Order: sequence, then structure tokens, then C-alpha cells
Amino acid sequence: MRWSIAAVAFCLVAVASAGFIPTGQRAVGDIKYADKDFLMKQKFFFEVLRNIQLPLMFEEYLPYTKTWIADESKYINYNEVTEFFDNFKLGFLTKGEIFTIYNLTYMKQTYLLFTFFYNSADWDTFYKNVVWARENVNEGMFIYALTMAVFQRPDLKGFVLPPIYEIYPYYFFNTDMIHKAMFKKMYEPKFGFTSNGKYNVVYSNYTAVYPIEYMGEDKLGYFTEDIGLNSYYYYFMMDYPIFMGTDRLNLFKDRRGEQYLYMYQQLLARYYLERQANFLQPLGEFPWDQPIKTGYWPKLSYWNGVPFNGRKDYYTIPKSNYFKFDLLKAYEERIRQVIDLGTYTMPDGTVIDFRKPESIDYLGNMINSNPDSLNDDYFKNIEILTRIAFSGSDFYFTGSKVWPSSLMHFETSLRDPLFYQLYFKIMGFYWHFKDLLPRYTFDELNFKGVEIKNVAFDKLATYFEYYDSDISNIIPMGFSSDKFWDFSVLARQKRINHKPFSYTMDVVSEFAGKGVVRMYMGPKMYDLQQLQHLRKYFFQVDQYLYEFVAGKNTIVRSSRDYFWSVKDRTSYVELYKKIMTAYKGGEKFPLDMSEAHCGFPDRLLLPKGLPSGFEMTFYFVITPYYAPKDQQLSSYDFSYSCGVGSGSRFLDSLPLGFPLDRDIDFTYFFTKNMYYKNVMVYHFDEMKMNETY
Repeated sequence: MRWSIAAVAFCLVAVASAGFIPTGQRAVGDIKYADKDFLMKQKFFFEVLRNIQLPLMFEEYLPYTKTWIADESKYINYNEVTEFFDNFKLGFLTKGEIFTIYNLTYMKQTYLLFTFFYNSADWDTFYKNVVWARENVNEGMFIYALTMAVFQRPDLKGFVLPPIYEIYPYYFFNTDMIHKAMFKKMYEPKFGFTSNGKYNVVYSNYTAVYPIEYMGEDKLGYFTEDIGLNSYYYYFMMDYPIFMGTDRLNLFKDRRGEQYLYMYQQLLARYYLERQANFLQPLGEFPWDQPIKTGYWPKLSYWNGVPFNGRKDYYTIPKSNYFKFDLLKAYEERIRQVIDLGTYTMPDGTVIDFRKPESIDYLGNMINSNPDSLNDDYFKNIEILTRIAFSGSDFYFTGSKVWPSSLMHFETSLRDPLFYQLYFKIMGFYWHFKDLLPRYTFDELNFKGVEIKNVAFDKLATYFEYYDSDISNIIPMGFSSDKFWDFSVLARQKRINHKPFSYTMDVVSEFAGKGVVRMYMGPKMYDLQQLQHLRKYFFQVDQYLYEFVAGKNTIVRSSRDYFWSVKDRTSYVELYKKIMTAYKGGEKFPLDMSEAHCGFPDRLLLPKGLPSGFEMTFYFVITPYYAPKDQQLSSYDFSYSCGVGSGSRFLDSLPLGFPLDRDIDFTYFFTKNMYYKNVMVYHFDEMKMNETY
């Protein structure tokens, strides 16, 4: 699975020389619009992902369902294509079977399928091979490999895929709702189904059922089962595939290992705030060999009708699998030993200094068990084994049929409370590494001549609203491009949202030039000394570059402009309609970030408030601008691309989480360029919200 840098360079040059780098956009003013060629390709992705469990119904693709392109000259690396088909002949996971990327056999097969797509040298070869695979490869594996190809191929930047929760609704909506949608004639409005003759609406509840009711985990269903949150996690893991490394993709430019760990730290911090808002206890220690108190029954089913594997309360691993405890403890000890010693000697004699901040990248790659890990044979795959060990089955190391739990899919992992317990334990490595780094000095924290005088917020308010997702893909009926939107089934579900808000920051500066503003939110601090313990629960809400002038600066920042967040996706059918309208010469199709997959849901920026107010602490820090070292190498246009692997995903080169990521010396920590403020978040029902605003 490893490529040399030379091979990567050859790949990119070969693809570019084949005319495959996208020129399918033309600028009109400051907005880019798709041309006919781009729209033809965009249309293809939506059509090939329609009704994935059924044969293709679009006549233009039918001639390519039986054969693939065998011409060696049509591939960048034909040896990898040969390897794919050699393994395919031996037997791949068949269509209709349950797929999980955490089965190591399926993982290898998915990688080989991805290389088949990735090595296609031009669009004609690529799309014909995709059509062949669509009809001959397992559905789940196909979605995974195609999504990776679209995200990773440099020629496919800017193309939009339908939201994953609309491609495969089974992973996001409960079985009862799916049945209502599929057998709509059996239901009346009072039972949860309404129709206007064209758009049919099914009401969906949250699915979580926890046997231990007193633990209160069911209170968080609106958050842990949110389709936006689960999609965010899914897409992050797809942008940085567990079995792909620097040798093939330029992921090192994105500080991959550091970003991987920081993503989990932020996810756990945000989850902690939601627990606080619902009066739930913080996560505690999680010993490998103790019973798991929290059971979980997801009430989800695969498209073939098999329910997701659940877990009883006080679950323990069967005695026959106790060896996995020993493995987990051994892997854990090896990682901790490296952190404690502060160095690691590579097999080739290279010494890695684990007291340098940048070594967080090595640690993240070790825990993630990706190909950039320092020594796969020694550190193994603690993350994968952890999920496998606690998923209630023992068939994940072989090609046998599997019965996965929610932990075995990116799309459903966040639903299970065990996920947060497991990763809270794993993140102990992260904080242990950080605590052994030198504390930031006064000069590293201070921004001479810059002082935050005040921050004033609008009233912060959350509420529940109904949201419709297009789940027409569950209906087993064919569609042509002319009839694609004649019938839609919408899943209507209540979800948390917040009113847009702004804050005004007054800054007095003796400095004129660029600075970076970071904004965090965390648990209310009654005493500033609490920050030492609570810093791991602060969630980064925003980060932006600002041009300061000498004198007074008044910054007004809207929540709709926050750096990390994205808005809701347009539904499958509505977006397809826009593509087809533009394709036929109607309204132009813009190429922008309005359908971005690579961000945290804007709706979930704030935890659910309380009618009387839920108090949190907001923390701000302004730092000098330190340009990322790889940013100048990027050629990505961020008006329509997420920039994965470009080295330009960060505004500056400071450590992620700065300055809350290290042990604090309170004798000089609170400098004038920092500011904290306690703010109330209120919660209203829809009626009162409309009356209030």
C-alpha cells in the first residue's frame, strides 16, 4: 500500500498530461460556473449513486456494466489494476452482503478497488470502470471506494456527491421509519406518513435505546444521532483514509496525525458540553477488562433487513476472546513507553524526539495505525482492535460474513455511547504527550501591544426545528434522468439549531498588521485555576485572520462566517434538478463551497441551552500571524475545494488547540491578548422562539 514520492509525482504528471485536471469551470465575475462537460460528469455521480442496491436504470450506462477497460495504456499504474483483478477473481465480498471497513479483508479489497479507480488515466476510462464496478462489486464497498476516488483524485476537485445520509439512509434513520416509507399505503397521517401526491413525508424519531435508563444517555439522542454530526465524522475519515499514507497522497502537508488527534479531542469536548447541558456526569475511566455498563440497541437495519448488532448492558468480552485484552494492554504500553521515554528509534536508526511539539504527528499516525505509522509491526492497530474487541463478534480478521455493530461504521459510530468512552481513553495518549511538552513561555503567549478590551455577545438561543431529508433511495424503483424527481420520500426529523448570533470585540493595538483570532467555548469556570483541568473540554468554535490597525479595532463576527462550520446540504433530488437544469441550458450551476462536506455542522455550534440559561465560558486569544510552511505550495481554489492534502487547511502554523493544549503556568498565562467571558445559552420551543425573535 505504500508509494514512493517519485511514484506520486509520476501519477500527478501522468494524470495532468492526459488532460484530466479539471478545466470544466469558467469564471463569470468572482463566481465560477460549471460548463457542459463538468455538468455531464457531475450528473454521472448522482445517477450512479441512485438506488445503489438496484441495477442501473440509466440506458446510457448499460453497455458498460459487463466489461471494464482492459487497455493497459489507459492506466497510470497497470500493475495495481492487475493486482485488483487477480484478487477479484479469487473472491471479493459479494453484492448484498454487509460491508464494514474494519474487517481487514474487506479493507484490503476496498483499497484495491480504489486503486482501480484512481489509476484510470482519463475520464472515459474512469467512468466506464465505475459503471462496471457499480454492477459487480459489493454496494457498501463501491460507495466507499468511489467516494475516496472523488475526494482524492486531483482531477475531481469540486465535484459534489449527494449527502451520505441520502445515498444510504439505512445508516441514519430507524427501521420503523424505513418501513413506513417503503409501505406508505399502509399508513395514515396520524401514524406518521403524509403525502401531497408528489412529496411524501415520513416522521422519524431518534432511535437510541439504552437498557440502563438511569444513566440518561437517551437524552443525547438528538445530538449523537444528528445526521450532520455523523456525516461530519464520516467525511473526515474518508478524507484521511485509514489505509492511505503519504506515499500515495500528500496528507503530511495537512499535519495528518495532529489533525486526527485534534478532531477527536474536539469531538469529545463538544460531546462533554452537550452532556453538561443535559445534567449528565462526565466520562470516567474505562478499563479494558471491566464490564461495559452502557448497553446499546440502535434500532437500525441494513438494506437487506438484517438489524444492526446491539450490545447488552454490562457487556463483557467472551472468555474465548480474552487474548484481545492482552493485545490491547500490550499496544497501550508500547505507545505509553515511547511517550514516557521521549524518544523512539526507527528500524533504520533514525531517532524521533517525542519532546518536540511537531512529534504529535507521529503519535497520531501511530494511534490511527495508518501507513505513516512509525512501525506498523510494533505499534500494530490499537484503534481498529479496540472497535473490533467491543463489537460483539469475532469475524473481523477473516473474509467470513460479518454482523457489525454501530462501532464498525463511520456513519454510525457516534450513536453509541461506548464510542466516546473508548476514545476518551485513547485520547489519554494525546494529553499525556502534551503534558510532557514544555509550557508555553510568556513571549509565546503574549502579543505585544495588542489588548482585548471587551467582547459583547448577542443573546444566544437554541431551539428544535423540523428538517426534511430526501430518503427516496430506499424505494426500490428505477428512475431515468427525465423522471428522477417525479417522486420523493422525505424523512422529517426534529433537530437542534441555534439562532444566528454575532459578537463585537474591542481591541486596542499598537501593532498594525495581520493577527489570528481564536475563539473557544467550554464549561463555565468559577475560578480561573479550573482551566488547568477544564482546558481539554474547550471546543474551538472559530479562527480567522484579521488586519489590525494601530489604535482601536472593532471586530463584528457573525456565527454564519465561522471558519470550521458548514451549512446544511441541499437534498439529493433538488441538487440533481439544479444540475440537470444547468445541463439543459437553464440556470447556471455555481462551483462554490455551498455543498461542502468538510466542516462541522453550523447548527451544532452551541450546546442545547436551558429556559433559564446554560452558562458557558468563551475564551479568545489573538496571536501574531505565522504563515504555514506549506501554504505557498498549494494550488487549490478554496472557492470550491476542501483542499485535502494541499497543506492549506490551516490559517497558521501554531499547534492545534493553542494555547490550551499544554500544561498552564498561571503566574503569567493570562496575557492582555486573551479574554474570557461567561455567557448564557437559552433554549426555547419553536413557538416561543418565533415570538421572541
